[in-house]
Amino acid sequence: MKKFFCFLFSFMLIIPLALFGCGQTQTGDPTVDMSVRRVATESTASLSDMLSQAKSAVVGISVDLADGYAIGSGFAISDGGLILTNNHVVEGGSNITLYYADKTIGTGEVLWTDPGLDMAVVRSSREIPYLGVNTGEVYVGQEVFALGTPLTLEFKHTVTHGIISATNRTLETQSGAGVSFLQSLIQHDAAINPGNSGGPLINSAGQVIGINTLKATEGEGIGFAIPIEIGSIVTEQIKENQNYQSPYLGVFGFDSDIALAYGEKLNADGVYVISTDGPAKQAGLQKGDLITKVGGVEVKNLLDLRKAVLSYNQGDALIIDYYRNGTLQQTMATLQ
Repeated sequence: MKKFFCFLFSFMLIIPLALFGCGQTQTGDPTVDMSVRRVATESTASLSDMLSQAKSAVVGISVDLADGYAIGSGFAISDGGLILTNNHVVEGGSNITLYYADKTIGTGEVLWTDPGLDMAVVRSSREIPYLGVNTGEVYVGQEVFALGTPLTLEFKHTVTHGIISATNRTLETQSGAGVSFLQSLIQHDAAINPGNSGGPLINSAGQVIGINTLKATEGEGIGFAIPIEIGSIVTEQIKENQNYQSPYLGVFGFDSDIALAYGEKLNADGVYVISTDGPAKQAGLQKGDLITKVGGVEVKNLLDLRKAVLSYNQGDALIIDYYRNGTLQQTMATLQ
């Protein structure tokens, strides 16, 4: 499945950046309002004004690699200089450079990453405006805009326009941790290219609904964005604790979404346990169990399980509801 899709970051050999129109001045563009605030895009007078303000919360990203550099995108949904992007944009790199909307340059430091979710949080050396988020229902035909840095740094803060083509897509990907699944993806037809990785997908009110991550390689107008919910959860956690690390439950499993991706069908929502480790194993969970709630929150798929666990901290104890041989049971696990 993976061969039909590609991540949206640009890799380039080490060549002077000026060849790509990347030379920048630190003078800054005084017409761009970079004051730290939540950009009130939903109350703007026109579409052009909304997009202009939204771009102030978006950054181009350049990351040094062993034999070149990678280009991607990112954006802020919080104060404190916290930038959301894709894990594959910053993974294995160093010397993160951020390119702001007012044509100034800053640096970034990775605070948190999750290869399985393909998500990362970077702290900017400068606080910038941030976007509001919309975690409500998205629907086919909804108008969307993709913002980012396609191809080279010459095209920073490019905007493209489209609609949502489908929802709840599940795709298999390969990460440093092995095979993983990106779930509940938003499929859209706004033009995205290498370099758009980590940039926001926003609605017509300028609110973030997703993080652009990959596109189909054998077709046009088939791009995918990760729902913003997890990014929002993690950002709030890091605001409270900048040393936050993802808590570990130790459940390896699959759900009905993943089964459908392989042409199979399951009759019940939840996460089917394949194997356990650490806290889950110590709590008595075993192969064949069906997890339906974590900490009182309903779990229909692996994405729900990840969101529920990420809302806790390492060392927290939570109650897990599960079915074993048709019987509902409970256990308690302490996250590592």
